[in-house]
Amino acid sequence: MINHFTKVTGGLIWASILCVFLTCSGQRVVCDEIKVLKDGEALSYKMDTGMYKLEMTASNDGASVEWVGSNCPGSPETKSYTSICEFAQTGQIIIKNPSAFGLGAATSVTVKITKL
Repeated sequence: MINHFTKVTGGLIWASILCVFLTCSGQRVVCDEIKVLKDGEALSYKMDTGMYKLEMTASNDGASVEWVGSNCPGSPETKSYTSICEFAQTGQIIIKNPSAFGLGAATSVTVKITKL
């Protein structure tokens, strides 16, 4: 009887630990997608107030990042970007394939935004 109780309790403890680190921490993925941006195209994501983590990768020449409505710095054209930023008001995250006079290559971007 004691061994069975210990095994069940141990399982519940591990389940509680996983819950804290994975689903109960308040983190919520609000966007997880792959898009192709032609030369000069952009993606815009509306952000409500709160803290967000952005993870972005891009092919070819890369993509730029802009945090509109926050004090966080964006990034010039890059192939990999990760940052955490807080929005005190509604704002936007803009991912852009900067234009090369309409002659630049398309870029494939992966975007993952997590509300912390």
